[in-house]
Amino acid sequence: MGAPVTNRPMDRYRDAIVAALAKIGFKKRAGYAFTLDLAPNVLGWLGLNRATRHHGPGEVEINPIIGVRFQDIERLVAECRGEKFHAYQPPTIGSPLGYLMPENKYMAWMFVPGRSEEVASDMANAIATHGVPFMRSAVDLADVRPRLQECFGVADQLDYRRPAASLLAGDVEQARALLDNSLATLGARTDLAAEDFRRFAKSLRGRLPPP
Repeated sequence: MGAPVTNRPMDRYRDAIVAALAKIGFKKRAGYAFTLDLAPNVLGWLGLNRATRHHGPGEVEINPIIGVRFQDIERLVAECRGEKFHAYQPPTIGSPLGYLMPENKYMAWMFVPGRSEEVASDMANAIATHGVPFMRSAVDLADVRPRLQECFGVADQLDYRRPAASLLAGDVEQARALLDNSLATLGARTDLAAEDFRRFAKSLRGRLPPP
């Protein structure tokens, strides 16, 4: 029997991608997220951003996002935000793969009918060569805290993770200073995002010892 017919172009390449990534140790999660065990409570994280607009029929452009997820940081952030802890989403820090490569620019892999295994293998090789070393270079709090300051991640989400990481590292004064700075930046904003951060900050402050 032939391959199943699908109206979603990405589905044509799924098996080739999953197989190529499994060879370098990645476990498929829901959607197109993948994880790699790095250390206790630390996961390598891979997400595949897809684009089909402005491409030919059946073509998919994939931009891999490389990340590291620190479960202790994410658990603390979730608790202080009043959210349920997720097993692997989101990454704590992350970067498009292309910016971890020598070219230091946007890189994507174009999947077209008839070349799925070849392109998946090339993409997996780039991830193994440039993405996995980035993951393995940040497996403890001493490694990740500078990365959080260097904006490896979504800017507004880093505001949550920077003070949480500082508290877990025992740097209480830095955690307090980061919260103060972020709250000052909010000013008089009353939108949902601002109120969410204020609730988070209040909860995290409750875990800090008195100044």
